[in-house]
Amino acid sequence: MKNKSIISSSILLVIMLCVYSAFSQAATHIVQDPLEYFNNRTKAISLARSGNWQQLIPITESLTRQYQKDGDLFYVLGLAYYETEQYQKAITALTNTLGLGGTVLNNIPTGSAPSNDIMIKIAMAYALGGDKSNAMTWLEKGFEARYDEKPFLKDDPAFKTFNKDNAFLKLFGYCDEVDLTREKAWRCDIDYLAKRVIELHYSPYHHTSKANFDQLILELKLNIDTISDEQIVVELMKIFGSLGNGHNLIIPTSPQKGALKRLPVQFYQFNDGLFIVGTEIGFEKWIGYKVENIEGTPIEKALRKTQVVNSRDNDMQTLWLGPYYLSLPDVLEGLGIVKTANEVTLSLSDSKGVSQEVTMNPIDWNFAGFPKLPQRMMDTQPLFLSKINDPYWYTFLQDGTIIYIQFNTVTNKENQSLEDFNIELRGQIVQSKAHNLVLDLRHNHGGDGSLLPPILKTLESFEIMNPDGKVFVIIGRETFSAGHNLLTEITKNINPILVGEPSGSKPNHIGESGWFRLPYSGVMGLVSTQFHQDSKPEDNRKWIAPHIPISLSSTDYFNGNDRALNTIMEVIKDSK
Repeated sequence: MKNKSIISSSILLVIMLCVYSAFSQAATHIVQDPLEYFNNRTKAISLARSGNWQQLIPITESLTRQYQKDGDLFYVLGLAYYETEQYQKAITALTNTLGLGGTVLNNIPTGSAPSNDIMIKIAMAYALGGDKSNAMTWLEKGFEARYDEKPFLKDDPAFKTFNKDNAFLKLFGYCDEVDLTREKAWRCDIDYLAKRVIELHYSPYHHTSKANFDQLILELKLNIDTISDEQIVVELMKIFGSLGNGHNLIIPTSPQKGALKRLPVQFYQFNDGLFIVGTEIGFEKWIGYKVENIEGTPIEKALRKTQVVNSRDNDMQTLWLGPYYLSLPDVLEGLGIVKTANEVTLSLSDSKGVSQEVTMNPIDWNFAGFPKLPQRMMDTQPLFLSKINDPYWYTFLQDGTIIYIQFNTVTNKENQSLEDFNIELRGQIVQSKAHNLVLDLRHNHGGDGSLLPPILKTLESFEIMNPDGKVFVIIGRETFSAGHNLLTEITKNINPILVGEPSGSKPNHIGESGWFRLPYSGVMGLVSTQFHQDSKPEDNRKWIAPHIPISLSSTDYFNGNDRALNTIMEVIKDSK
């Protein structure tokens, strides 16, 4: 009983000390004038966003002395110290930010809010302060926390005093050996790629097993001497295909060794077959032709074969990206569709059904992002193809009763931010007689998801102001990434009518993208780094399905007919 009494007394003492400590700590965080604190805090954030670091420092130092629980303030103070070359103070402030769980502040020049970015900023501060050991330590911490722009750090001026050291270069995949043979260089690259996938990917084994992934890596290393550089890149694509989500990608034109060529035509899979929709100069006569087979392989079978290299979120991405992979002869060779990548024979048929064999040679090209359905080779375009390279724009239809908004890229334009665009939109909606809104997301592959709140506010305010009106959202296979995040939020927060095809991603999906670059071949690519739970935890849908299913036919495309928008017009007419 005596021992129990001692233990009880000890526990009571610990509790009392903890309570005292908590009250003592709380007492030191009392802000004497909360309104003044708020006004100065607002001023500090504004100064940070304008890059006025010198003026920011004394204000924020005072704020953080008064109150030590706001990670945002330590963050902007750390950036200010960094920009004024007070590196040790920057390290302390940014470390405090991490200790408070980080920040979500955006629109701060020279800064980036994710915690792994802050870790890299700390590494830079140590490096610029002459402390290589701690700089390396924090670099490793940032990489372990899935820092997504690693390749671009190698030549950053902050590390110039030691960026030739072996320990530093090893972080970027370089081997200790010099004058490597082709086989050893590729082995080093492949080993580094395997490490980088594990380093970056949110859940590398959610679609494939570790044993299978390791086996694919091993088999590729064993076969290096028997295949070309180009086929090694294709095998890397197959490894990425096994990872099973749409933000994993090998960029085929990046390598110093093994860069892939493509056919001088662009394919698109309509609901009535695969057609040529775009070409290089000199091949325009083939636009509008249907592709029946590739060297005897029917197109339906060839598209299924692309799933081996197409690391996709769902099967809509087979329709979207499968045609892109079919335009890469080295991929066709690697999938067993053609015997050699030096030339490819297509079986084409014209609008009358007359078939002919056409042999094409590959060309050099530069990867510029995911493919989009191009404009027609005509002077006039249907509305949905008229401004596909404009990130966002709007117009009024039917005497101003319908506002049509096309949102193609989640970004800020140089002359008008997305927020300012939506402020303008809301003003136009108030002044107009529009009772129905159409948001077209068919070309939206994503961008910066942090920019989405203003357009959600626009849609919500429209619905509130027009209770008897309707909000239509046109979606399809190319609605992806941040564009898909927006779609999911719309379905949660308002009551839209969805028109078109199933979307190109899942409501809950692994997204974002972290970069890698293989040091010897130069192969670059992207790996999924974050899980987006935009819907309920139990939402396992493969896509968001339309309420009014409409897919695009080749006839409608080449004739400039938009069945999706035409159907919306009919719904609006019937509702009157």
